[in-house]
Amino acid sequence: MNKKKIILSFLVIIFAASLAYRLTHPYHQQKVQRLTYSGSRKRVIVKKDTGKSGDEVLKCPEVLLGLYAKRPRHHGEVIHDPFFLPEEKASGVKEPPVAQAKPPEGAVKPAEEDPRARAQRELSGFRVFGSCQEGETTMLFLERGKDIFIVRPGDKIDGKYLVKSINGHSLDLWAEEIQENIHIDLSNF
Repeated sequence: MNKKKIILSFLVIIFAASLAYRLTHPYHQQKVQRLTYSGSRKRVIVKKDTGKSGDEVLKCPEVLLGLYAKRPRHHGEVIHDPFFLPEEKASGVKEPPVAQAKPPEGAVKPAEEDPRARAQRELSGFRVFGSCQEGETTMLFLERGKDIFIVRPGDKIDGKYLVKSINGHSLDLWAEEIQENIHIDLSNF
């Protein structure tokens, strides 16, 4: 314990001495009249100012929402699946079918979840963190975990919920599983 106090006091003395030296001897940058370049190039090329006014700079949006709003269309066909080996069709040897194990007779099947409760559970996983108005279309920014979704009327969420309309403080969905409209109030978000 005594050695630690000695080391601490020694470091405090060194810190105080370096601080006192820096306060009494401040660093001053030398000033020059003209900057010179002594490299291999004889001329320095300076780009002239194009004279953009402040109005032109303000017209450029900071976030390009068009990239997110107009997403590319993809077909559903799998061209090459790198996770599975291709099936060998030329092999003449057929393996006998594997006998399927029968579940024990005493096993209880789990009860099916109510579709309304499932829809409520799935939609409660989303968090609304913003919206954007582009012309007449309103886009809504949804977050689930680390995924961010941009939805607008006509889009489907998880392939189950069709976005019918997005108003200022509400979201109307059509749930295909339960064949009902779902109204979500967004005024608290």
